[in-house]
Amino acid sequence: MKKLVALLTLLAVLTACGGGGGDRPSSDDIAKALKDDGNSASALATGAGDEAIDCIAEALHDSDLSDDALQALVDGDDSFEGSKDDEKAITDIADDIGKCLTS
Repeated sequence: MKKLVALLTLLAVLTACGGGGGDRPSSDDIAKALKDDGNSASALATGAGDEAIDCIAEALHDSDLSDDALQALVDGDDSFEGSKDDEKAITDIADDIGKCLTS
């Protein structure tokens, strides 16, 4: 159940509507965003420890998510609209994120 909630939260964050730009954020930047209670992306890591959050950040960084999608996550940009490729990338790493949360 945690895995499904995490996936749905990430999909909501990355497929709202709007835009972003810039270089690919580092896994450290992604982890900081996931730990920041003021960032909507932190809902993905609710109750997770630092090791799980670092694992999620690595999975996101190493995924096929666009640089813009990851930057929107780091920036807490709830208005970002991810592409169909971003949606597929999230689906492709759902198991990896789930493993991070259950390890």
